[in-house]
Amino acid sequence: MEYTDLKKRLDGHLAGFMAALLLMQPLLDVASYFMQGAGATLATTLLRCLLLVVVSGYGFLLSDRKQLYAALLAVLGGSWLLHVLNCVRVGYADPVGDAAEYLKLVQFPLWTVSFVTFYRRREELLGRTAGLLAANFVTVLAVIGLSFATGHPGYTYNMPGRGVQMGLLGWFAVPNAQSAIVCMLAAGLLLWAFRTENLAGFSGACLLGFGLLYFTGTRLTYYSALLLAVAFIVLILISRQHYRYCFPLLAALALLVVFHSSSVMAQRTTLSSDSWATYQEKADQVLGEGWDFAYREGEEIPPEKLGKIRQVYTEVYGQPEGVFGGALLGDLYDRFGVDRVMAYFDYSTKPSDLYDMRSKRRAVLGLLWEEKDALTKLLGFEYGESWINGQPYDLENDFPALPYYYGYLGTALYLLFAAYFLLAALQGFVQGRRDLPGFLTMELGAYGLVYCLALAAAQFSGNVLRKPNVVVYLSLAAAQLFCRLHPVREVRLFDKYRRKPTTTIKAL
Repeated sequence: MEYTDLKKRLDGHLAGFMAALLLMQPLLDVASYFMQGAGATLATTLLRCLLLVVVSGYGFLLSDRKQLYAALLAVLGGSWLLHVLNCVRVGYADPVGDAAEYLKLVQFPLWTVSFVTFYRRREELLGRTAGLLAANFVTVLAVIGLSFATGHPGYTYNMPGRGVQMGLLGWFAVPNAQSAIVCMLAAGLLLWAFRTENLAGFSGACLLGFGLLYFTGTRLTYYSALLLAVAFIVLILISRQHYRYCFPLLAALALLVVFHSSSVMAQRTTLSSDSWATYQEKADQVLGEGWDFAYREGEEIPPEKLGKIRQVYTEVYGQPEGVFGGALLGDLYDRFGVDRVMAYFDYSTKPSDLYDMRSKRRAVLGLLWEEKDALTKLLGFEYGESWINGQPYDLENDFPALPYYYGYLGTALYLLFAAYFLLAALQGFVQGRRDLPGFLTMELGAYGLVYCLALAAAQFSGNVLRKPNVVVYLSLAAAQLFCRLHPVREVRLFDKYRRKPTTTIKAL
């Protein structure tokens, strides 16, 4: 009886709890930004962990199918135990740090199942979410404006040594993660504005949404802006209503294309090209004129050419620090030796391979992977191995990093969970829902787009799956897809006095 009363109280406060949970997300990000500047991120990290426990506990108490929570925890715990045992077998240097990284990764399934439970308990929350996302977008804009108004702006690309300060970021610590968040919030903003059925308001939302995506300056935000504009036009045409809302979207699309060359993204690409040109010039000085060697697998390299390649690696890329700051390849030489590094890069002397930080990160994990036995490749090695001489070489891209840390088994489990929501959409359409306008509503299309944008960011940009502030929105989109594709209403009873619908729901 006491448990039933508790459940009723929790159910009664669910709408307020979920609203507070979402609205606090950008504020937590701002707190993390200032804590990072003060070197005290432990407080916000613990707060994020506590939030995960509270949300998961809330969902568990409300759920009518607690065995699903138990099964999920069993899978997560079992795969982690196998990983730990293997790490102990080969030598575990930092189990605490490894566990912290795993805790970040498992937030996606835990948040998702909890959100599904919330939506099943209170179905009206499905329609309110877009307004909360729009409110968070406005909060992000306000934070960016405040950062400039106080004279302490945050930039997406901040390189004082080169006189570079570009892109609107505000008081948010990780540009890649914030880029993914802004993309998802912009989709929510457009959906909310469309549902207000006010063309002027929708046009204003397009101006703010696409404007921030453009001026944030990353490739993710720019190309997401193009995709959002096209996708919403298609959704409007499929829904066969409010065709005039296509005009602000078409205008935004045209402006994005016309001003591509003036974008922060294009300017950042030019800076990268300039950096590569500097190192290409240094390599050319060593290689000499007429250099046309390109290695083919299995080919024996002439000693003279191999000597010049080694000279480039040691003299140009073996310096303690690059021309523009940052580590070169010295750490890799210390750990793996020059010969293994040269072989990994196929003896390339291109700056796009040897100077690019993402390429160096891939090289570290790839070289580590070559050293592992079959069992470690099945279960993964510990996160701490990606650090060399105190320098982190962890991949920014989330999906490519999974096999290294969690092996083939952990990666397969994670990908199956992520793919389920896309497969559910395909299944829902194929099984008796062949009327596309009736199936692909604005809401389903928008949240499907949010979900796909987040997954694409995890693959090509990074700092998504292991960033709790991004995972919240990814999980929200997954839960929206699940609940819209699998209606949970079993019985609808009408109170003849109040004329308000009462729904009997079996919650997940």
